[in-house]
Amino acid sequence: MRQIRAERLLLLVLLFSFFCTLGARCLLETGRQNTLAGRRISSPSYRQDFFSPQMQKDRKLLSEECRTFLRQVEEDSVYFPVPASSLDPSLSVSYVNSWMYERNYKEKSSHEGTDIMAARNERGLYPIVSISDGTVTNLGWLELGGWRIGITSPHGVYYYYAHLDSYAGIKEGDTVKAGQLLGFMGDSGYGPEGTKGEFDVHLHLGIYSWGTGEEISVNPYYLLRSLESSRLKYQYS
Repeated sequence: MRQIRAERLLLLVLLFSFFCTLGARCLLETGRQNTLAGRRISSPSYRQDFFSPQMQKDRKLLSEECRTFLRQVEEDSVYFPVPASSLDPSLSVSYVNSWMYERNYKEKSSHEGTDIMAARNERGLYPIVSISDGTVTNLGWLELGGWRIGITSPHGVYYYYAHLDSYAGIKEGDTVKAGQLLGFMGDSGYGPEGTKGEFDVHLHLGIYSWGTGEEISVNPYYLLRSLESSRLKYQYS
């Protein structure tokens, strides 16, 4: 009799533990869903995780504002911004998730973009193409960005290409197509107009939303990863 009671008590303890664990998991999941639904485009976690595999998986749980911008970038982004060389496979590029890394030009700041680094540190060699269709909204010199191009896509997404060496005969107001040559990768910036050589050759890519009436940057890293399978080939060496 005592053995039966002990077994029943053990069973009750196990069932109690099981339902407590299940309940805790349900509460955690509910909390996670509420957190996702409460995000705005300006939320640091949304900006950092933008276009990540987990965000794609959870997209139905996002707020309408966040889902809309995610869809707009997804629909407008067509090509990886640096074509591969069909003549020299060693002319590769590399990049890491450097979102919000510290920068120290004149004063401390946070890195709001992704740097695509050239395997060969030679300015003017690597072509840069437009990720999307759009309109050239900004073009010219910025102290931080050097020779830069800003393109606004059909859905209003702003793509920022910085540290170029030269342009490909385009001007503000021009309409461009996805995959169109914009210019060439360089090392311009961090000084007065024309400054070059303050860092290695690379493309700084930024992505911005203006949908809420304010400039909000999001992490381009995961979008770039998804675009690697849509990389054009150009003849350069």
